[in-house]
Amino acid sequence: MSKKRRKKERSTASAAKRRAEEHGVGFEITSLNVPEGVKFFKIKSDKPIRLDILPYPVGKGNPWADEGEFHYERTYFVHRGIGAEQSSYVCPRKTTNERCPICEFRAKLAKDPDADENLIKSLAPKERQLFNVIDTRDREKGVQIWDIAWWLFGKALDARIRNADEDDDYDHFADLEGGSTLKLGVEEKYFDKRAFYAIDSIDFKRREDYDKDILEEVHNLDEMVKIIPYDELKKILLEAEDDDKDEDKKEKKTSKSNKKKKQQDEDEDFDDEDEDEDFDDEDEEEKEKKTSKSEKSKSNKKKKQQDEDEDEDFDDEDDDDFDDDEDDDIPFDEDEEKEKKTSKSEKKKRK
Repeated sequence: MSKKRRKKERSTASAAKRRAEEHGVGFEITSLNVPEGVKFFKIKSDKPIRLDILPYPVGKGNPWADEGEFHYERTYFVHRGIGAEQSSYVCPRKTTNERCPICEFRAKLAKDPDADENLIKSLAPKERQLFNVIDTRDREKGVQIWDIAWWLFGKALDARIRNADEDDDYDHFADLEGGSTLKLGVEEKYFDKRAFYAIDSIDFKRREDYDKDILEEVHNLDEMVKIIPYDELKKILLEAEDDDKDEDKKEKKTSKSNKKKKQQDEDEDFDDEDEDEDFDDEDEEEKEKKTSKSEKSKSNKKKKQQDEDEDEDFDDEDDDDFDDDEDDDIPFDEDEEKEKKTSKSEKKKRK
């Protein structure tokens, strides 16, 4: 074997490069289609930042601009904590006006007086926005994607434009000619002992005009929104539910088995093939003696029916719109959360 070949076989360069590249990108973002090489802008401290937001030619489905027009953002809505992996998925109902199994499930829960209110609240779709931005203090990174909850930035931006004087021209901030750099004041906040950053002030600073060539570097934000088909999204939603139900069914089965054995010891005439079956009605006298047992049997049957009802398909009827709870949309690093879950999963396997 030649030295060159041995060196190639022993080298870890290929694996190291692959890990560095893939780990840098992170885990799959379940709510977005991210083209190769796309960089994401993130606020890393409470120091003021300066961003140039750039327009892009709109694709299909943008709620605030027609296809072919130039616009500066893409609004979309997500459901968080969905499925066994507790990931985020785009809400088709709020984003593209299509059916959403998660919204239907939430509507069904809302009609149940015994449902968990916190669960209902957590399933509400959250408004987010995508922007093409250039960090003026780090231009070497080029055009980056800024993915942020509406109430952390877009809410303040909308208010500034809405309340501006006519001669302020704040609404032209994203234009290539006559646009403005946004000087953003950043405030550090805490939720559940976790720090996050929100924009608390916006100033518009005149910037140098951009050449049209910059449009070759911007990303089509509409194509980045990942809409999962209804049946596939419903399957993902049911993954965690099915896992929980399987455990519940095992516990119920064990409990029923123990009760059944006890009843068999007390009364050998009890039909052990199906404890939920009705007793033989040919002998009325014998029926009266076994009234108490029959009542227990009916109770078990009713419980079994309730279990079956829980496993039925969700109600597909249209549901009313739900208010978005901005306080519940605390940002988090999805890659970091998935890494933690992967670590926990590996530890569990080793055990």
